[in-house]
Amino acid sequence: MGNDSISTYAFASLGWLSLQAVPLIVWPTFISSMLTENGGHAHAPAVVNVVETYFARYLGFSQLAIGLLIVTLSGALPLTTKVTSPDDANSPYANAVVFISMFYHVIGAAYGYSRYTSSGGHVGYLLGFTGSAIMSAYALWLFMFANEHAKVNAATGADKRTSNFPFKNAEAEKRFDGDKKRVTRKAI
Repeated sequence: MGNDSISTYAFASLGWLSLQAVPLIVWPTFISSMLTENGGHAHAPAVVNVVETYFARYLGFSQLAIGLLIVTLSGALPLTTKVTSPDDANSPYANAVVFISMFYHVIGAAYGYSRYTSSGGHVGYLLGFTGSAIMSAYALWLFMFANEHAKVNAATGADKRTSNFPFKNAEAEKRFDGDKKRVTRKAI
C-alpha cells in the first residue's frame, strides 16, 4: 500500500477519533446530557449518573487508544531507524489495519445514522454519522486502490495498462501513427 495515503488515513482517523474522545474525557456529563432524549431543554434537565460518566470517559480513552494503534500499526509512525529499514518499506500490518478500521468506521456510521433517524434528528448523531462515513469511504478507497503500483511509461508518460474499451485509447494510437505495418483489430 502507498505509504503516503496510508499515513494520511491513519492520522485522519486519529484526528477523527480524538475529536470524539476529547469531549468524552473532558465533559462526559455534557455529552451524555446532549444526547439524551430530553437533553438541552431547560424545563427538563437530564440526570447523568456516575456510571454514565465512567463509561463516557472510558470510551474516550478507548477511542484514543484505537487511533494510536491505527497510526502505529499502519507504519505512519516509524518504530525503527532509517539505518535498519529502507525508505520504501511498508508495514506488514497496513492492509489489516485499514480493513479492520474500515469496519469500525462503518459500524460507527451505521449506528450514528440509525440513532439519528430514530431520535428525531439530533445533530450530534448526524455529525457522528458523517465523520464515520467519510472515514469508512476513505478506508474503502485505500483498501481497493492503494495497493496498485502505477505502470507509467517513462517515454510517453501514459499508463501502460490502458486499453481501447469502452473508450478509444488516444495515447496508444499516438505512438503508432507512423507505423503502417501494425495490424489492428479493425484490419483483422
